[in-house]
Amino acid sequence: MRPGEEIQMVAYTQRKARVKEVCSLWGAYNTKPRFMKFIQKETGDKTKDEIIKDKMDLSQAQLERIWQLNKRTTFHQMFVDRDHSLTWCKVPKAASTSWLHAFLEIAGERDVSSKDMAGKHALLRERYPMLTNSLLKRIMPTTLKFMVVRHPFERALSAYRDKLEDYARDLKDRGGYYYAIYGKKIVKAYRKEGTSGEDSNQHREPTFREFIQYLLDTDVEEYDEHWRPISLLCTPCHIKYDVIAKMETLSKDADFILYHRGLSDNVHIEWSHRTDQLQKTSDVAREYFSQLTSSEVKQLYHKYLLDFLMFEYDLEPYMKLTQMSKINTTLTIDGGDNEGGEYYNEDDEEYNEEEEEEEEEEDVENDEEETLDSGTANHDYEEYAVEDKISDINNNI
Repeated sequence: MRPGEEIQMVAYTQRKARVKEVCSLWGAYNTKPRFMKFIQKETGDKTKDEIIKDKMDLSQAQLERIWQLNKRTTFHQMFVDRDHSLTWCKVPKAASTSWLHAFLEIAGERDVSSKDMAGKHALLRERYPMLTNSLLKRIMPTTLKFMVVRHPFERALSAYRDKLEDYARDLKDRGGYYYAIYGKKIVKAYRKEGTSGEDSNQHREPTFREFIQYLLDTDVEEYDEHWRPISLLCTPCHIKYDVIAKMETLSKDADFILYHRGLSDNVHIEWSHRTDQLQKTSDVAREYFSQLTSSEVKQLYHKYLLDFLMFEYDLEPYMKLTQMSKINTTLTIDGGDNEGGEYYNEDDEEYNEEEEEEEEEEDVENDEEETLDSGTANHDYEEYAVEDKISDINNNI
C-alpha cells in the first residue's frame, strides 16, 4: 500500500458497508413477508431508521416492487480482464467512455479514433466477451471488482442531454436511434396536440419535463441503460465490489485501481465529459430542474431511491431548485406502482413468488418479534467473494 492510501481504504470500506446495510434493510436477503413485516417497524437504530425513512412515502405495491428488484442479479455489464485480474461493471454516464478507452488500451487497441462509439462498444465486448454465470462466479473473487457511481439526477440529466435533447446530433451520431426508440414516443405520449412535434422542424425532441414524465410513468426495468438505476445495472446487493468509485473522486479512484493492477505505467485515462465545457454542473442542473415541481422531483427520487441510499447522494439541493407552483397540470403521474414482470434468482431460474411466500408464511406468523438481521443475511454471491481482499491486494499483483 502506498503512503496516504489508508484514507482511501477507509472510504472504500465505508462505501461497501453502506451498500450492504441498504441492501439488507430493503429486503435483498429476506423473503417478502419478512421484509414487509420489518418495514412496518422502527428499529431504534438511528442509522437504520434514516435508511428506511422513505418507507412512509411509498405504497405497499412500491415497497413490494423494491423488494422484488433487490432480488435481481445480473452480470450483463461486466467486463473481465483476466490477465490483470480486473473486473469493471460499466455504468453509462458515469465515466464509462473514459474507462471504455482504458479497457481497450489494456487489450492492446491503441488507435480506435476511426471508430464511432457504437463501434468502440462492439470492440469492447469483442475483447472482453460475456462469460457464463458459473465461470464469472469462479473468476470474479480473484479479481479487483469496481464500478463508478454518480448522483442519480446528474446521470439522468446527462443522459437526456446526450441522447434525446438534440435530434440533429442523434441523427448524425446514431442514425436517429434514440429519437426513433424513445424520443418520438415520449413526444406523442406527453405533448399537447397542436404544439410543435413530428411535422415540425423545431422542437421535435422531447423536452426535459416530457422526459421526466416518461421516467415517472415507466417501470425502472424498462429504462434504457443510460438512465437505468445503477442498483439494477450492477446489482451491488449480490456482487461484492472492492472499489465503489465516485465521480467526485474519479482521479484518485482510477489511480488506485490501475496502480494495484500494475497498469499505472501503461494506461492513461482522459476524463471525457467530466464537466460541462460552458457551464458548471450546478448551473446546468438549475436550468433543467427548475422546470419541475417539487412533487415531480420527489417522485423521481423514489425511482432512484436505492441509488440515493446506497451511494449517499443528497436530494435536498434539487428540491430547492424546483418551482413550488404547479405547472402543466395536464400531465398524468403514475407514481411507479407497476408490479408487473417476472423475476429470477441468481442462477437465472424462474421461481414462483407465491409458492415461496406460502413456505415462509408459517415462520413469519410464529415469530412475531422477528426482525431483519443484516449481520446474518443470506448473501448468496458473497460466499464467492474474498472478505477483505483490498487489504491484501498487493499479494494478488
